Amino acid sequence: MAAAILYVNFNECAAAGLFRRRLDGIRRYAKARGVEVATLGRSDCSIEEVPAALARLRPLGCAVEPPFLRPGLFRGFPSVYFDMPRMPKWRGVKASVHCDEAAVAEAAYRELAAGMPPVFAVVSQWMFFHTWPDERIAAFRDCCRKDGKACLVFDVGRGETEEEFSRRLEPWVAALPRRCAIFAVNDAIAVDVAKALHAARRSMPHDATLVGANASDPKDGAASAEISSVRIDFELSGYLAARALLARCAAGKHRARREAAPASFGPLLVERRKSTRGHRWSKPFVLEAVDMIRREACDGLAAADVIRRSGVTKSLFTLRFREAMGHSVRAEIEQVRLARVLTLLAETDTPLGVVADMCGFGSEVELRQIFRKRVRTSMKEWRALHR
Repeated sequence: MAAAILYVNFNECAAAGLFRRRLDGIRRYAKARGVEVATLGRSDCSIEEVPAALARLRPLGCAVEPPFLRPGLFRGFPSVYFDMPRMPKWRGVKASVHCDEAAVAEAAYRELAAGMPPVFAVVSQWMFFHTWPDERIAAFRDCCRKDGKACLVFDVGRGETEEEFSRRLEPWVAALPRRCAIFAVNDAIAVDVAKALHAARRSMPHDATLVGANASDPKDGAASAEISSVRIDFELSGYLAARALLARCAAGKHRARREAAPASFGPLLVERRKSTRGHRWSKPFVLEAVDMIRREACDGLAAADVIRRSGVTKSLFTLRFREAMGHSVRAEIEQVRLARVLTLLAETDTPLGVVADMCGFGSEVELRQIFRKRVRTSMKEWRALHR
């Protein structure tokens, strides 16, 4: 086998979108450097099978999904780990790539807070050895505290089954105040919350707004096409892991051990869907405006154009649009344009100036400023990480 990076504990099932995106990121970095990528699926990751696979494949290094494999299995191979679990055997491991969970929670809070709800809530489920749900909960509660808002927290039942979780969740959701804004720490839990709202005859987004996280593809069965979700850059996590692995190989094993340091990735944007859009109770002119923005935002449509074509006064339109959408007309236009920018950067070689023009921005400078503010990196860097 040619020199390769081995992605260990890869979840190949149809619903495992984040693992596929990580694999895409590993492949992007490796391909540019003439390195192949191999995978070792979960079904082949027993304590006995991993050493045998390493001896057979002799990879340059390993990108590893914890938590049940111990670091000692990879002795002799440079290794980088995703999202370190809370387990004694992982203490002291520094070569890791982790998600900025506080940034994920903050993105969810901003989306929910735009609708000016009277109260917030956060829902999670007990997850064996994982700390990221607790980190997202703590960060979301901190956002609420800083704004002086109440935050209700669903009590995480340790060791409970899916059925027990659902039985407790339904009455808890039914008892939430009207117009409550709910953050579910991932998309799968968001789907459970949506089902509980439906069972309680609570409509989204009239009675409650809801945001999940991970932006799973609804076709995978892990998300709903109606639920807004924080889109996390899992592809970047794979890219960073591959980069760290090859850097460790180049530096030598002993030096790499000393110099290993965590790398982080975070959210890109919020994919806005029905659960935060207000479609069920919007005025017809607001719904027509939303459709107009979807069609024409990248053709240079301005907020003033939308208001003028609505046929109502500026003050009335601005008030009703913000009530329904939770943000301004300008923010909605910018969101649609940025989604198109990300697609063009990832899938084409279109020059940056042309991207700005194709997406309705006044200039490349304007796009650069907005892009760095929203995505926290430059367009050139983001394209390099996603191509």
